[in-house]
Amino acid sequence: MMTGPHLKTHGTQETYIPPVERRHKDHLADIPAGSSYYDARFGTTVHKINEGGFCVLSRSDHLIMTTLGSCISVCMFDPVIKVGGMNHFLLPQDNGNEDKNAFNMRFGNNAMETLLNEILKRGGQKSRLLLKAFGAGNVLNIRANIGSKNQAFLKQYITDEGMTLETCDLGGKLPRGVIFSPSTGKVYVKLLHRASDSKIGKAEEKFRQKIVKQRTSGDIELF
Repeated sequence: MMTGPHLKTHGTQETYIPPVERRHKDHLADIPAGSSYYDARFGTTVHKINEGGFCVLSRSDHLIMTTLGSCISVCMFDPVIKVGGMNHFLLPQDNGNEDKNAFNMRFGNNAMETLLNEILKRGGQKSRLLLKAFGAGNVLNIRANIGSKNQAFLKQYITDEGMTLETCDLGGKLPRGVIFSPSTGKVYVKLLHRASDSKIGKAEEKFRQKIVKQRTSGDIELF
């Protein structure tokens, strides 16, 4: 909807006021991450997601990034219409709990369904979608072995949905930094070797325990 142009008078002088376009909120707009910043290295905005976060971009040169320990991030995109996104889940599956709360997207089944549905809403076709998966490292010496469980869940989910896992970098004992370009489908992965990066795994385990309680510098690789 657009209002027409008009003239505003200042004494004897008339000033042209251009028409104002009134835009309705577009429910299919991009879904940005909780935080973003401009990265001079890439020359564009980077959206950062954490545990339970996700981001979906349409025909954008922006990037999405995260850091992973035992968590998994899936980069999902339609190469034809250039719509894609990334999620970040901490635990494999939310088993039959219907309550919707702040922790839902920390579970793989919810994170995958949400990301898939948001891309389909924007014109993506399931038969064209390509997936790239990263993380699932066993970065802490704990019996839970969350990395392996996340990995098993994801592979079963992709098989059940009949989608294509184009490439993956899963497992190992080191955390990762991941940067995804939805417009090109390229993913940059860096294994994190510094001592300070061990905090990633410890933070994930602390958060995992919180969820359970509530319910009861390396080489860069291009994928």
